[in-house]
Amino acid sequence: MIDTGTLAVALIFGLPVIAVITAHQRKVLEMKLSLRQTSTESAIIEELRAEISELRDTATRYDLSFDASLQRIEERVGALERRIGSSAEQSIAQQTDRG
Repeated sequence: MIDTGTLAVALIFGLPVIAVITAHQRKVLEMKLSLRQTSTESAIIEELRAEISELRDTATRYDLSFDASLQRIEERVGALERRIGSSAEQSIAQQTDRG
């Protein structure tokens, strides 16, 4: 069997060595987790940037589409006003010719 003195020496020198080894392993694991978390956060930030860029593009397309639609409506209203104006002038001219 193991002598009591040998057991005492093994415990005295062995426990601190085991504590140092486990502390080192814990620090390495913490560093790996920190690195993984940082890369995950970076990926999330990049995804958000891409979504914001996509939203800007969509908003710009809708804005351009709205402007084009508004321009077409203005052209139609202008054409109607010209047509109504020329019809009114013809009507007035016909009434003055008769009267």
